[in-house]
Amino acid sequence: MTMTNMLRTWFANPWSFYLLAIVPIWGVLAWIARRRRRWALVRFGTLPAVRTLAAMRGGLAFLRPLCFLIGVLLLIGGIAGPRWGWDWEQSVAPGRDIVIVLDVSRSMLARDVLPNRLERARQAVNELSRTIEQRGGHRLGLVAFAAGAKIVCPLTHDYEHFRLALANLDILHLPAELRPDGKTSLSGTRIGAGLRAAVEAHDPQFRGAQDIILISDGDDPARDAEEELRTGIAAARGINVPGGRNIPVHTVGVGNPQAGATIPVKDDAVLRHNNQIVTTRLKELPLEMTARLTGGVYIPARTSALPLGELFREHIDSAGKHEENDENLPVRRLQYSWFLAGAFTFLGFEAVMGHRRARRLRRLAKDTARAGAERAA
Repeated sequence: MTMTNMLRTWFANPWSFYLLAIVPIWGVLAWIARRRRRWALVRFGTLPAVRTLAAMRGGLAFLRPLCFLIGVLLLIGGIAGPRWGWDWEQSVAPGRDIVIVLDVSRSMLARDVLPNRLERARQAVNELSRTIEQRGGHRLGLVAFAAGAKIVCPLTHDYEHFRLALANLDILHLPAELRPDGKTSLSGTRIGAGLRAAVEAHDPQFRGAQDIILISDGDDPARDAEEELRTGIAAARGINVPGGRNIPVHTVGVGNPQAGATIPVKDDAVLRHNNQIVTTRLKELPLEMTARLTGGVYIPARTSALPLGELFREHIDSAGKHEENDENLPVRRLQYSWFLAGAFTFLGFEAVMGHRRARRLRRLAKDTARAGAERAA
């Protein structure tokens, strides 16, 4: 497990660790301020004042910056959202089972959508997972497909685990079962295989509360593309399949349907076949057919943002739901309250000590001024 993945596992907001840059900046500014105060005191202060202030800096003077430092570190730790242990108490909110089927074929690297088709889709799915997490009750699963299909995240309420599986998808380093081999795999975009895997990922006991969201450019150049797609549609509808599910498949088209785009493979190189540059464009017909035949809806996102949140609210969240059961996986329990309590405690100590120090300095200034006035008289 990489450091990034480990941080995502144990912290809800790992980006907050960038705030640690505050600590060295604060240290430098404190050192500069101390030097300036010492210079000003030596230049303009009286000898008794210098001696008294030097005495005040001794003893336990280091406690105030130490409390501030510990308080800031604990505050950043709390913002990061540390989590450990398991929350075995599942939400009582009813929900649906939603399997995301994501196209990870090479054509999804095309940049007619910036930064590319896959990254645009990944960002939208990530945002959808956070929307569903706020709502609660729904389970999410993830299927990736190219020349083959694979369940990369089973249905779960652990949305962070889902997002981690999503982030780990890499087109340039796909597992062997997703890569074309030129024999059993005729192309790199087997939509039907992705749909069949999504049906397998669903739990049969929750029929009527299941959805599939297919995100793809629909560009399968193989001759058997239509036939292969129909096998996936048949699996979702339950046609000629024992215990048919009748699962609606909502499809989202990504890419430019009007103009072909090249497919980058490495550095500035583009994908070629027989010394000819390969181009790809969004094929909407298979995606429209899939949605129509399964009772879903087709969203022509094309080169715009993917409106998955709108799709969820209008066509999924409002549909029938199932209740939670005992087989649901627990999620990690957030423990940020301990860090925030410690942060406010140490920052409170620092503020109190700073207030006492300020009163002593004001008293010292008054005594020094009074002594100066007496000497002048």
